[in-house]
Amino acid sequence: MITYKAQSPDEAALVQAAADVGFIFRGREREILRLQTPFLDHLEEYELLNILDFTSARKRMSVIVRKLEEGDGRIFLLCKGADNVIFDRLKPSSGNEQLKAKTGEDLDLFASEGLRTLRLAYKVLPGELLLVLFTETLANIRTEDEYNAWADRYHDATVALEDRDDKIEAVSNEIEQNLRLLGATAIEDKLQDGVPEAIADLKHAGIKVWVATGDKLETAIAIGHSTNLIEPQSNVIIVRGGTYGTTKSAYNQLSDAVERFFPESGIMDSPLVHPPEDDKASQHRSDRFSLRRMPTGASSLVGSRNGERPGGFVLVIDGVALEHAMEEEFTKELLLQLGILCEAVICCRVSPKQKAQIVRLVKDGIDVVTLAIGDGANDVSMIQAADVGVGISGEEGLQAVNSSDYAIAQFRFLTRLLFVHSHWSYARNGNMIVNFFYKNIVCIGVLWWFQIYCAWSSTYVFEYTYLLFWNVFWSLAPVIAIGLFDRIIDDDILMTLPELYRYGRERRHFGIKRFAIYMLDGIMQSAIIFFIIYYTYNTTSAVKHGWGVYQFEMGTTIVVATAIVVNLVNGLNTAAWTGWVFFSVSIGIILIWLYTAIYPEISPGWFVTDAYGDNRFTFPSAYFWFGIILVVLLSILPRYVLKSYKFIYLPNDIDILRSLRSIDPKHDIAHDPAIMGNLQRGGVEELDDDRLTMTETRQSEEGRASIPARRSFQGRPSYQGVRPSADAGLSRANPSQVDMSTGRE
Repeated sequence: MITYKAQSPDEAALVQAAADVGFIFRGREREILRLQTPFLDHLEEYELLNILDFTSARKRMSVIVRKLEEGDGRIFLLCKGADNVIFDRLKPSSGNEQLKAKTGEDLDLFASEGLRTLRLAYKVLPGELLLVLFTETLANIRTEDEYNAWADRYHDATVALEDRDDKIEAVSNEIEQNLRLLGATAIEDKLQDGVPEAIADLKHAGIKVWVATGDKLETAIAIGHSTNLIEPQSNVIIVRGGTYGTTKSAYNQLSDAVERFFPESGIMDSPLVHPPEDDKASQHRSDRFSLRRMPTGASSLVGSRNGERPGGFVLVIDGVALEHAMEEEFTKELLLQLGILCEAVICCRVSPKQKAQIVRLVKDGIDVVTLAIGDGANDVSMIQAADVGVGISGEEGLQAVNSSDYAIAQFRFLTRLLFVHSHWSYARNGNMIVNFFYKNIVCIGVLWWFQIYCAWSSTYVFEYTYLLFWNVFWSLAPVIAIGLFDRIIDDDILMTLPELYRYGRERRHFGIKRFAIYMLDGIMQSAIIFFIIYYTYNTTSAVKHGWGVYQFEMGTTIVVATAIVVNLVNGLNTAAWTGWVFFSVSIGIILIWLYTAIYPEISPGWFVTDAYGDNRFTFPSAYFWFGIILVVLLSILPRYVLKSYKFIYLPNDIDILRSLRSIDPKHDIAHDPAIMGNLQRGGVEELDDDRLTMTETRQSEEGRASIPARRSFQGRPSYQGVRPSADAGLSRANPSQVDMSTGRE
């Protein structure tokens, strides 16, 4: 049994289907291809002459082969590609036109069922006419001469030092003309397990999903339905465009969609979405096509009552309209603003270059963090353009994985990557940063307060080695533990409730406000530590034998108290106490006590230190022990009281769930009616989301979404994009407009 391996599932399916009906590819030896057919008892051999590779601009691939058979040395060009590309290169003839019409009908049927389609065509070089006009020998000679002339030009283009890609495209396009249509193929690109559920969770999390695919418009819409990207109550806006200045331009269709579906959105009031002044005259409203209700094929794609359904809107735009939109700045801005208002956007028949343009459009246009996910080589440019790239290792090869920041095996694993690891990572890093700066502010604070009493001479209040080891031994371990082991909430809860992801989108775990609070807290604690201990030691003697107070006697008390405070506060700011966290919080405190006990005992015969004998003054002193206890309690008390008050009287969703988990670890959150009850929605407020996911085909993209400003666990709210509704403040007309390129329903 022969098992075929190919760069894409389309190629593998085509070769396997041919083998099933008797045309079996038997292998390749260097440039010799062997084919078994049901008509001959021996293998046919072909010589591979050229491969005209697929590119994002060409949207097609061709091979040129010579038949190796005595008396038959014909040269064939075999081409596969998108329907619009192949149809434009067909030879005008009645046979081609009839087959083209029939093939077009079949393609629409295949696409409506969600199948991925491909067109096949061929020609004999330099053309079949030569085989009729000349004898077989003369025809082969003429064929060889013309092919050799073209091959020389192609070789020159491939070795050109300047504009190589353009020259290769020009020479390739020269020979890929006057083709004969062979037919079309359609394969089922089966969705991976869990894709619809994953996209639904992404939408619940407030992540807007955009899809960029190379499939036909009908296929893209079918995939949108199968993945729950287009819900049963969603309204679909279809844009198929041309250049600006025509009645069916992309700009006209997008602007009419805004005026009909979002009349009070204010988008058209912006000067950025209008063409230059010198072109406006040609775009007078009367020049536009009349929007009227007429039956058309688009209704079969979107169903009845489109535009009147209670759901949101989904924008579907094809590659031609997208190409013109990207060339026109005002159309590009209009597309972006309309896409923000829609629940989802599906871009079909797009090239790899256009996928990257879509990512940059959203990333630069609304200043969000973008995530792109794909599984094939044609997704590499999109993945690299996004802030975060995720590659799926699968049938399409490892090109996407090798170009990405993260690699996953299936699309459904994206939810865990975002909801768990992303959430944990953001919370950990945000908490680690503020705690790191906090602990240093406290240390520097006590040094700074002492400058008031030492004439700003930059004298250290405690012995220098304590400062030297501050970020090495005394206070480093807790912040490392926070960055490695902290968990703001358990992973199963984050996966069960995707809505919790909004705390990351809303930047709750890190920001200027939180940073400022920690800095002010550090300054306050440093003042408490320094001034209480300073004025405690502002006396004749701190020990019973009457010796005067030594500076480092007071300084040792300050530094030990400071180390204890910052370690305990770092521990207080940790959400998950594990064995490693206990070790990290305690190790710094233990080390500074050991150092304080041992270091002053080092004999001056080894090396001279300012702290020699310091423990003989500090340990017997009540000021030392009670001073440390007092300032530690007073420093930690305000933060402890405020955290307790917030947790008891002003808890957020994460606080409630953490409390529920600690009280009842076996509580089934997924089936708790108080948490997962009926959908309740009080209002819609547009928030600044900071994540956008761009995906290929059935992988997704995000931009802006609307979620309630405050949500309780009395019910899960519905997460829908901003659309005209009573509670959103956008009144909507009652259209049944579907295909904006025709103005028909």
